[in-house]
Amino acid sequence: MEVSGSLGVYISLFLALYFEVFLLIAFLEKRPEKRSMTLPKHYPAVCIIVPCFNEVQTIGKTLESLLGLQYPKGQLSIMVVDDGSQDGTGAIAKSFAAQYEEIRYFYKENGGKYTALNFGIERTSAEFVGCLDADSFVAPEGLNEMIKKFESDPTIYALTPAMKVSAPRNILELMQTAEYTFGIFCKKMFDNLSAIQVLPGPFSIYRRVVFEKIGLFRRAHNTEDMEIAFRMHSHKLKIANAHTVYVYTTVPASLGPLIRQRTRWVQGFLQNSLDYRYMYFNPRFGNFGNFVLPLGLTASLLGIYTASYSLYRLFSFISSHLFNLQAGIPLHLSQPTLSWFYLNTSMMTFLVVITLGMTFTALLLGQRIAQNKLPIQSILYYFTLFGLIAPIWLARAVWGTVWARESTWR
Repeated sequence: MEVSGSLGVYISLFLALYFEVFLLIAFLEKRPEKRSMTLPKHYPAVCIIVPCFNEVQTIGKTLESLLGLQYPKGQLSIMVVDDGSQDGTGAIAKSFAAQYEEIRYFYKENGGKYTALNFGIERTSAEFVGCLDADSFVAPEGLNEMIKKFESDPTIYALTPAMKVSAPRNILELMQTAEYTFGIFCKKMFDNLSAIQVLPGPFSIYRRVVFEKIGLFRRAHNTEDMEIAFRMHSHKLKIANAHTVYVYTTVPASLGPLIRQRTRWVQGFLQNSLDYRYMYFNPRFGNFGNFVLPLGLTASLLGIYTASYSLYRLFSFISSHLFNLQAGIPLHLSQPTLSWFYLNTSMMTFLVVITLGMTFTALLLGQRIAQNKLPIQSILYYFTLFGLIAPIWLARAVWGTVWARESTWR
C-alpha cells in the first residue's frame, strides 16, 4: 500500500513540476512586452455589457470605473442588463443611466448570466463587444490598451485582461491575491502557447464577428465564459491576453462562497471538456488540445488523489500512536534538531522543494507582469492554505461531474 500510494504522489509532483517548467520555458522564449505610452490609431465603436443580479453593493463602483475609461465617449456605450435583481441594483443603475447618455439600462426576467449577455449583444451593432461583471472595476487606460492589442494583430478575435483582487482584507482574500498573481503568469504563458482556456467576465473583449461566426453564449454548465473559449478554439479563432490591462475584482471573503465558486469553475471545466472531448490529443487544436485539456483533467484527479493519500497517512499515523498508547507503550517525542548532515534527501522531499520553488518563481514573474508587489502574508497564506482547501472543491466538482449535477452559481 505504501509503495503504490507513494507512486501516485510522485506522479502528481512530476506533473506539477513538468507544468511549471513548461510555462517557465514559454516565458523565456517570449517575454511579455512592457506597456507603451502610445494611443490607438483608431477608436472603433465599443459596447461594454454589464450583466448583473443583486449587485447593489458594487454596481455603482463598476459603472464609475467604466465612465472613467480614457476612451472617446461618442465611441463607447455601456449597457446594464439587469437579470431580475431583487435588491436596489436596478435603482442605482437607472440613476446612472439618467445622468450619463452613454449608459443604457435594461431589465429582464432572471434567466442566467448568459441570457443577459446575449440580450445585450442582440441590441448593439458596435464593432467590439465586451463584458464587465458588476463586481469588477477596470483601470482607466484598460480599453485603450485592449484596442491597441487588437490593432497590432488583426488575427486576434478576443482578449482577456490581467485580473487582480480588489482591496483584500482577510486571510482568504489575501490568499486569493497570490493565487490571482499566479494566474496572471499562467494566463500570459497560455497566451504564448495559443491555449487560453477561459474568457472571464471581468472585461474580456470580443470582435463582434465572433458571435456572427460561432453564435451567442450558451448556458454551458454555468460557465459560459469557458465554453465560448472552447468553441473559439474549435473554430480556430485566436484568443490572446492583454497583460497590460488591469481589472480588479471582488473575491469570496468566506470559505463557503469560495468553495462554491471554485466548484463551479472546476466542474464547468470538466463538463465542458467532456462536451468538447474530441479536442483531446487532437493535433488540429494545438497546445489547447494536446496540453491544456489533458493537464486540467489529470491535475483535478491527481489533486484529489494526493489529498486522499495524505489524509490516509495522517490517519494511519494517529491510529498507530493511539494503538501504542492503549497497549501501554509510551509515546516518545524527540526534540527537534537541525543538522545539515541529517537533512531528509529523499526523492519525494527533493521534488516537493523544487516544485514549491518553481511556484514561488512563477509568483515573482506574475508580480513582474502585473506590475505590483504581493504582501508577504499573501504568499504565506497561499502556500499554507491553498493546498488544504483546493481538494475540497476538486472533489465536489468531480462528484458533480460524475453524477451530472448542476453546480450552483453562488
